[in-house]
Amino acid sequence: MYFVFDLDETLADIYTVYYFVASLQTYPTMTESLRRTLKAYYKKFVKQILYEEVINPLGILRPGILRVMEKLHKLYIIGKVKGVIIYSNNGHLYNLEFIRDIIHEYVGELVCECVHLSHHMRIHQHKTWDDLKYILTNGACKAKNLRPSDVFFFDDLIHDDLHKHLENYNHVPEYTYKASFDRIADIYRKIVVDQEFIDVIQNDNIKNIDDVIKVFRKDSFINTSRFVELDEGINMMLYAIKKIGILGKRKN
Repeated sequence: MYFVFDLDETLADIYTVYYFVASLQTYPTMTESLRRTLKAYYKKFVKQILYEEVINPLGILRPGILRVMEKLHKLYIIGKVKGVIIYSNNGHLYNLEFIRDIIHEYVGELVCECVHLSHHMRIHQHKTWDDLKYILTNGACKAKNLRPSDVFFFDDLIHDDLHKHLENYNHVPEYTYKASFDRIADIYRKIVVDQEFIDVIQNDNIKNIDDVIKVFRKDSFINTSRFVELDEGINMMLYAIKKIGILGKRKN
């Protein structure tokens, strides 16, 4: 079995954290020193975001998602789940990879493919069974003899072609909670300390990390929504896991 999740409003709401994650991406034009620095910052950022989500949730992740991934990982270890895919129409791969990296930091390797809007194996802008089957079969997951019944799919939207083909299409309630900008900024401020990072921005108005955070804050949303511990979407995911079999029990 394969579990396939949409990103935005299904696994997470990345609105508040978007600029922070984008700023830690590396590019070929950067110096090798800066690339190493940013990679180190990014790893620390992922670890600290995960820590907060576990101890005092920020709400970037849909509450309960880590529990779902923990159960899926147990099934993955015993071979009942072959892999997990993030299949999204988000145009920025690093958004998918950020959520994947948080999951992997928590449970270990599980997500075998991040499929964003411009994924090299995607043919259609909308989500289709043909695209998903091709990617699962020919991509990193290496699925064999894949049938629609082998896929459990979760999305806050209805995608007609997938909905038509997949008997295990789960239309979950959308998750929209804007995490605290100030809490994320505090994490970022403690991690990003290298002046080389500031210098590469090449903006006369940015002299230190607080100036960077001010730029991020300009486009940020003041959260007034209510944080929900668990919702029906998580129950749908847990029910799907139960359908596969009892955790930890091997077939004779």
